[in-house]
Amino acid sequence: MRRYLVGLTAAAVVGAPSVAVHAQTSESVPLLDHVFVIVLENHNAFTSFGSAGILDNPKAPHIQALAKQYNFASDYNGVWHPSLPNYLAMIAGDWVGTDVIATGHTYPAGSTVGISDDDSPSIATDYPSPPANASSHRWRVKLPSLAGQLVAAGKDWRAYLQNIPASGTTLANWPGDSNTAKIYAVKHNPFPYVAEIQDDPAQFARQVPIEQLFNDLGANTVPAFSYVVPDQCRDMHGLSNVLAPCGGVNDTDDNDVSRGDDETFWLVNGITGSPVWKEGRNAIFVVFDEGNGPLTCNYNPDAKPPVDVIPGTLLPGPDCYKPNNFNDEVGMIVITNYGVRGQVDPRFYSHYSLLKTVEAAFGLPFLGHAADPTTHTLAPLLAPAY
Repeated sequence: MRRYLVGLTAAAVVGAPSVAVHAQTSESVPLLDHVFVIVLENHNAFTSFGSAGILDNPKAPHIQALAKQYNFASDYNGVWHPSLPNYLAMIAGDWVGTDVIATGHTYPAGSTVGISDDDSPSIATDYPSPPANASSHRWRVKLPSLAGQLVAAGKDWRAYLQNIPASGTTLANWPGDSNTAKIYAVKHNPFPYVAEIQDDPAQFARQVPIEQLFNDLGANTVPAFSYVVPDQCRDMHGLSNVLAPCGGVNDTDDNDVSRGDDETFWLVNGITGSPVWKEGRNAIFVVFDEGNGPLTCNYNPDAKPPVDVIPGTLLPGPDCYKPNNFNDEVGMIVITNYGVRGQVDPRFYSHYSLLKTVEAAFGLPFLGHAADPTTHTLAPLLAPAY
């Protein structure tokens, strides 16, 4: 179990009052016109295990100011490790997929298992080819997704991805694999893993360079749902490779956090300063995929016999979805153009909560574990200001 090394409450760190009890329930998320999700990497909200959390880190003044000025969910958690399953949970409500090659595993190719790695989607193109570090998995996620829901409801979506080489690319990483710079990494982009997107060229083309976000904001053509992912030099992930502009001697946590903090400031200001932000009801969610907190599910489909699986399957068992087994508090900042400010909500949330909240905001049904009765929306942080 995680233990904080600082004796500060969330409200003390953020400098804001705890959230009031609103009449709103988990079903009372207001309908929204535009939702922006900005995803950062690999940091907990508070100091733990000797590592400075974002709200304790002097290198993150912009994020700390946003958490104080707007609204903050202090017990918002990642759902699994490493990155990829967390990104998938945000749009599909689960982290299971079909392993189409299963190289070096006890289960056969074509098995559906929980995803516990950052390997490439089944349609990915390697560059260079063959790659220096080939994936031992190739994933195809046969689950319905938020993207498909939005399209079916007549709404648009777009993934704005920094340093993606071209819209709708199948490249796994750019430039190159882990022996080169790898600034854009597909593991931080869940959409090309999802079968319904792989099979729909129109949806696949909705993965675009991040620069298009500002063009769309200026032209008032942003979609209902925008998923914004900085590259690995600017999302606080960092890269050790000397070929990366943030690599080599520049690859320190202080530098990673500082760059990511500046990036967040740039993105939030670009959105809130646009004409789009001034019309209707809009929200920005700033979230980290995961931190360094342990998760107590012991899922392992490769063990003999498999561990923590649903009997008769290789799927993660119910322990892997129980809130009391999530101990990876990454926090969540919620910004709106209409609602309450300065609130700190201490209740338990996870990436499934984000999905449920977005679905509720667009009048959509709940997918996967977003539909669990233990999954609550972030409705109090989206409440109107009375």
